[in-house]
Amino acid sequence: MAEFTVGELTAEETYPLRLAVLRNDTPSAAVTFAEDDLPGTLHLGMRDGGTVVAVSTWVTRPYLGEVAVQLRGMATAAHLQGRGLGAILLDAGCMRAEAVAPLVWARARDTALSFYVRHGFTIERDGFIDEHTAKPHHLITKRLR
Repeated sequence: MAEFTVGELTAEETYPLRLAVLRNDTPSAAVTFAEDDLPGTLHLGMRDGGTVVAVSTWVTRPYLGEVAVQLRGMATAAHLQGRGLGAILLDAGCMRAEAVAPLVWARARDTALSFYVRHGFTIERDGFIDEHTAKPHHLITKRLR
């Protein structure tokens, strides 16, 4: 996958994929997060040439009182899903998060749970329906150190 590169993005560069992937078939078209422009928020993505094809947002935010980083808005372009881009982006984000906190957490769609479990995340608590997407989710965590 030498044609793909991981790098930092602006919040605005994440919006097209957030809309196309995360808001597809949902009642919401909202693509901004309140944390997008907070100090310490990191937007990572992968490009194929100049085109952004995968995105993720990493927000320093406690989890059950513990210093942690929340993963938000992870998305890969539909035509490239299943090719390993998400795994590369997730690993890159977790490596950067480890410098900030010992734990990463997320509100993961149930359709993506097996992906996260394969990459070391643990499913926490009962599931819930996300208020923005109306899709089933679970809280997930990954201990980094």
